[in-house]
Amino acid sequence: MTGEIIQIVEDEGLIALHLTEILEKAGYRVLDPAYSGEMALRVLELFPIPGLILMDIGLGGSLDGIETARQIQKRFTVPLIFITAYTSENLLVRMLEVAPEGVITKPFVDTDLLDLVGKALSHAAT
Repeated sequence: MTGEIIQIVEDEGLIALHLTEILEKAGYRVLDPAYSGEMALRVLELFPIPGLILMDIGLGGSLDGIETARQIQKRFTVPLIFITAYTSENLLVRMLEVAPEGVITKPFVDTDLLDLVGKALSHAAT
């Protein structure tokens, strides 16, 4: 499914750019990245809700990705995938509680990311 709008929440500019390029090349529309949890929440209040959010765990600002995702899920219905370099069992459990759509670890293979994005979007559509 192409044409879906995706929001990236990632404080590393090069990673945000890389994600944007992968997604746009696959036919998705990507909003300008949010660099902090606070910025992500503001974007969701001001603009139409995206079809999917890709969320990093370590973000600038006072909210980490897990807490930002919790706040988003309380107020909006939007699937969310975590993209993280953290792989501790405890963190993975916490991430999947908030975002059952999935977690992908950095570094990731582009096709794995696109497969997970496609599954999350098609699951959300049903």
